[in-house]
Amino acid sequence: MATLTIFVPDQDPMKFSLEGQTQVTVGRAPDKDIILDHASISSSHALLKLVGDSYHLEDLGSTNGTFVEGEGISEVQLVNGSKITFGTIQADYESSEEAPAEEASAESFDDGGGYAAGPEGSVAETSVRPAGYNDLSPIEKVEKKDTVATVALLIGTLAIIAAVGLVVMSAMMTAA
Repeated sequence: MATLTIFVPDQDPMKFSLEGQTQVTVGRAPDKDIILDHASISSSHALLKLVGDSYHLEDLGSTNGTFVEGEGISEVQLVNGSKITFGTIQADYESSEEAPAEEASAESFDDGGGYAAGPEGSVAETSVRPAGYNDLSPIEKVEKKDTVATVALLIGTLAIIAAVGLVVMSAMMTAA
């Protein structure tokens, strides 16, 4: 049995059973099977269709795109645990179907550079943002400050204040 759990901000998660459905439409329009009333969702956003024993997800030319595991898609076969994003709305696909054999063997793939998926892989020393990465965090990124420059600026400011003070004191003594 396949299910789709959708996480719309400020709402309880919505869980949809796909059992017995050959296709399920997703969008903002009232004629869709799954209606997501959110600004990032197109009227006719995506289509889940049963192909053989598994569901495929197809983007229907949506404005903000459909993503699986962070990658923009036009059509892709879903596997148990697939992380989907419709526009900016997150969803989880769960299925009792096993992953196809070619995908299961990809877990032990090593491209020769030491980057392998799965528990036997090594940790990369550097990482690169995937193409199309969108940071949806509501928390702004904190930029690191140059502490040496900050200290130098503080010392310079104090020196100017001291010089102005000396000029003022000198002028007061001369006037007296």
